[in-house]
Formats: sequence, structure tokens, C-alpha cells
Amino acid sequence: MDLKRLSAAFLWVLFASIPASAQPDLSGIWVLEGRAGERELVLTREGERIKADYDLLNDDPSLNCVPASLSRIWANPNSRIEIVQSSDKVLINYELFDLRREIPLGDVSVMPEMPSTKNISGQYFQEMGSSFGRYDGDKFIVETRNHSPGYIRTSSGIPQSEQSVATEEFWRDGDTLRLQLTYVDETLFYVPFVLDHAFQKVDNEELLTYNCTGADYDWFEKLNAPQEK
Repeated sequence: MDLKRLSAAFLWVLFASIPASAQPDLSGIWVLEGRAGERELVLTREGERIKADYDLLNDDPSLNCVPASLSRIWANPNSRIEIVQSSDKVLINYELFDLRREIPLGDVSVMPEMPSTKNISGQYFQEMGSSFGRYDGDKFIVETRNHSPGYIRTSSGIPQSEQSVATEEFWRDGDTLRLQLTYVDETLFYVPFVLDHAFQKVDNEELLTYNCTGADYDWFEKLNAPQEK
């Protein structure tokens, strides 16, 4: 038998048995596991100024049912998030504020001029920016630009600006959905600001209607109220 032909046939069978790399399966309903973590924060003088001026009970956009940023929505505990994948786009439906986000697949040329996120009443939110996405091996990568000023962390006033560019990297780690969210903005950060998230899939669940009418900060006021003796 011709050894060269035998070797070629063996290699063809070997490589044919290896499954082709497929895009990650992100579809389903997910809930944040624990808390989102954040890495080193090195603010510019302008970033420090905005953060120092921040007042949670007056400046948080959530008081007016407005998402402060992508980070604010991803890091909300106990809120369901639905991801729906199709051939030309990825839809992300957030229970919080009834937000609906549409991410076209491709390069920057497919990025919409309008914000990518609106609520079920049709109100758009520039705080969430305009997005486009692509698959890269086992990851789904989304770039978001054209933000309006907002807050990456509403608990502490970490800001975003019109110059902020956010990159989301999603991948599966077994039954866990991982998200690394990176903000680059030379007007606010000396180094990119990175946040890490983990989500668990929930079965037999559906998104509930949030029907926001204004944030309730009674819990915050009670937490900081003087204790009776």
C-alpha cells in the first residue's frame, strides 16, 4: 500500500473528526452571580473632579428611570437579562427599565447612528451608546461608542463621557457566562477601566415588565439614618 496515500487518508479522517469552531451559545436568560468586580481605577484630574462632585441621591440617572451606562445595567443584581442570537444581530433584553438593545453584526460601518438601546415605549437612551459586534473564536465582542455623559458606577460616581469607548467580551465558561467590560477614555482614565461579570442561566423563567416610575432610595436613607438608642 502507498504509505503517502495512507498517511493523507489518516490525516483527513483525523481533522474531519475535529469539530469546527462555532460561535458561543449565549442565548437564554441570565442573572448576575455575586457582584461585578472592578480592576484598577486611575482617574485623570477631570475624572476625579466629576467623581468628587457626584451626589448619589441627586445625580443618579436611575432616579428618572434612565440607565446611567452599560455597566450600570449589567451590574444590577437580581435582574434577568435575555440574549437572543440570530444570523445578522444579537438582541439583549434587560428586565431593568424594560430596555431593548439591538447589536448588528459586522464592523463599524454597521453601527447605527441612533442609540442601540430603547425601552418598550420607544424611548432611546444615548447613555447606552451605539454598538456593533462580531464573533472571534469562542468570544462575542461588542464595541460601543457615541455615549452621552453618564456613570459607569452610580454607587461611587465613576463617570463616562462622549469620548468613552466600551468593549464587551462575552464567553462561556461551562454553565457560566463571562463578561469583561473595558472602558477607554483618555479624558477620564489614565489606564483602561475594566469590570468583570459572571452570570448564571435561569431556566423556566421569563422577563417581567419593570414599569419604572422612579427609583426608590428609601433603603439608602434608612441605612444612613441615625440609629435610635
